[in-house]
Amino acid sequence: MIETLHSDELVIGAGLSGLMYGLTAVTEGRSVIISEAHHKVGGYVTSFYRNKRKFHFDCSQHKVTGLNKDSGNLWNALDRLGLQSLIDEFHFYEELTTIVFRGKFIALPSDPEKIKETLLFNFPDEAQGIEKLFEDILSHGYQHYMFARMMLDEYKLNKDLLRESRFLSKLTTREYYNKLFKGEEIVEVLSAVAIYLGAVSHEVNAFYFLHFLYAAFYGGQSYIKGTGQHLSDVLLKEFLNRGGQILKKNPVYEIEDEGDFMQVRTKKKLIKAQRIIATCSPNDVVKMLGKENVEDSFLKTVDSYKIGWGHFGVYAVTSVPPEELGITCSEFLLVSDTGDHFSEDDFFTDAYYDMLTLSVTNYHKIDASGGYIIQFVVLDHGDKWFPLSEKEYIERKEKVQEQIIKRVYQTFPKLEGNLIYVESSTPKTNYKYTLSTQGSAFAYKVLPKTHLGLLNNFPNQKIKLVSSWVSGPGYESAMCFGFTQGLLLNNKKVLVHG
Repeated sequence: MIETLHSDELVIGAGLSGLMYGLTAVTEGRSVIISEAHHKVGGYVTSFYRNKRKFHFDCSQHKVTGLNKDSGNLWNALDRLGLQSLIDEFHFYEELTTIVFRGKFIALPSDPEKIKETLLFNFPDEAQGIEKLFEDILSHGYQHYMFARMMLDEYKLNKDLLRESRFLSKLTTREYYNKLFKGEEIVEVLSAVAIYLGAVSHEVNAFYFLHFLYAAFYGGQSYIKGTGQHLSDVLLKEFLNRGGQILKKNPVYEIEDEGDFMQVRTKKKLIKAQRIIATCSPNDVVKMLGKENVEDSFLKTVDSYKIGWGHFGVYAVTSVPPEELGITCSEFLLVSDTGDHFSEDDFFTDAYYDMLTLSVTNYHKIDASGGYIIQFVVLDHGDKWFPLSEKEYIERKEKVQEQIIKRVYQTFPKLEGNLIYVESSTPKTNYKYTLSTQGSAFAYKVLPKTHLGLLNNFPNQKIKLVSSWVSGPGYESAMCFGFTQGLLLNNKKVLVHG
């Protein structure tokens, strides 16, 4: 007979949102169970070993914003949870990234004023647009960034910005850049950093992108040694130490509303909880409940959103330190000569693998203990992978891997002949380990006129959606939204860990 467990709250999914929510809720005195389908926690913030644990690979981009003490929301959340020891484990990048476009290497420092100086030096004719960009980052971007704190009554809305903010939310980032700048070169260079949001500039909402630029430029770009898995594991340890319970390899199959409580059938247990915190996609919550039990208006809202990008990742090991092969910085963003704007035909012919921004990360420079690790990542869509037969899938995976590696060789020719281990992941791989809808690594696309806040009002009041699917993509966004909702749903505005 299957065991029945009782809890104040059941959290579906142990990604960053679920871990932060669970940690906040148990700190506030709630009983919380987290049910996770995978054998490890973290979602995309995990890692894996190869070659008898000699090589250690991070599964996703190793950048975390918001750790600046004076301006970072994530620093604020972790500090209020009593996690100063975790904060101390983060290390700040010396530079944001190096963008490579038409043979030119533009290194963006980590300091915002030096970023501006670098842009002014490289694009002197664009001074007016650059100044306006930074004004918008510090006004509209900052206000959007402070939305979570506004929900806690810790930030007062500047209503004078609302009219222009609404206008910006109707533009793509590329449309916004084209209004600011005279030439295409600076547009392509600044568009490259959209990869951190799992976006391309001709899709992503300009208002949300300014939020990201504030976080990236002013919030502090950092990493944690031991890969992202260490971050996830530390959050889990704190959650358990404060009384939480985790059920791994335990996917949720069905949710039923029993009136006074929610009954949840999982692989291993039957769980009765007063409230469900769903960090999976809203599409999955609808399936668990059954469409017939969800209001049509909400179903239409969910259907109106576009599933975001996944990524194709190449994990590689070099025969010598990557720095000796020309990969001297922690990261490069390779921009094609034509930029990241592609057509529908380019997508269907796979030309977009040569057009979209390609990140080259030197993990050996970030944390040498993992080995001579480098990683290449380009955005990709699940609908290119899921319909394939096993044979077709393997063939296509090898073809795309070769296409991406050849592209990297064009910028770093010394790499050729010095890769001693290579493997790849696709959106289908992402789905296998995270169950994220269509293998999306970045939840819904934040398109112009897209308001994810509509998902805050799930028709059943005993279910709350708490994840990047509602807050927008990014490590900081996921963690801060989990923290904020943990406070709000417990009706407390200030949390002090004793």
